Amino acid sequence: MRILCLHGVGSSGAILEKQMSNLRRELDPSFELVFVDGPFECERGPGVSEYQTGPYFSHTQGYSPADIAKAISYLEEILEDEGPFDGIFGFSQGSALMLSYFYQQQAAENPVAVNFACLFSTAMPCSSDVSLGHAVISKLRAREHDITDRAGANGRDLTSEEQEFVEILQRTVVDAAIQDPLFPWTDMDVYRRGELDDIPRVMYSSALARKIQIPTVHVWGQNDFEYMIQMAKLSRSLCDQSISKTVLHSGLHDMPKKQTEIKAVLRGIDWAIAQA
Repeated sequence: MRILCLHGVGSSGAILEKQMSNLRRELDPSFELVFVDGPFECERGPGVSEYQTGPYFSHTQGYSPADIAKAISYLEEILEDEGPFDGIFGFSQGSALMLSYFYQQQAAENPVAVNFACLFSTAMPCSSDVSLGHAVISKLRAREHDITDRAGANGRDLTSEEQEFVEILQRTVVDAAIQDPLFPWTDMDVYRRGELDDIPRVMYSSALARKIQIPTVHVWGQNDFEYMIQMAKLSRSLCDQSISKTVLHSGLHDMPKKQTEIKAVLRGIDWAIAQA
């Protein structure tokens, strides 16, 4: 059973290997975990200890459709060159990239290279598809709507679809930018004044033509930042609920550490393999 493992932003395959050490000890010996680095070197990411030495990497240089397309292309190269793989484990940005890949393949009616996935603390999922949510995004951009306006004073004229999109952004990336100015995300002003094709196509359930059809296990810490929990919940909503499971643990933005919680993740993985 070969599993590709994708790290978070400002991290590395070696760091993720350490983060997953408790889980690895409990996995069946038949599991072979393959850890890779993202293609872009970057600064140390949020939550990565200063004692974790670099270099540090990101799977993407930005979150525009073009940036996501490049990240998916690199992931496809890994899947082809290093594979075959039975499944993918992702953490944070790695999990978000995984969802971007699954959706792109599904929309193009192309096969997915793995049979199941386990997503830990998923960050904001974005699509390479410029048409995803285009009508809503273009109308907000034409009005130069300020998505950071939390008072809602200039949201009275929004349609229900536009309001949904703005509220999703406000409880995720807008909150993240307020609480952590170094949070690795796009400049929020792109939604008001940026080039239309550069605006991130955030993936959310009602914008998708069809939910992701692959067995998934979604894991996150109940004490993580609220904006990260909202991102993880958003990511879970993109997947077909009949072939998805959720496992919560007592930690922060990290891997589960308690034995009972690790066992719950392993049961989820076994279930996903059975579904596949």
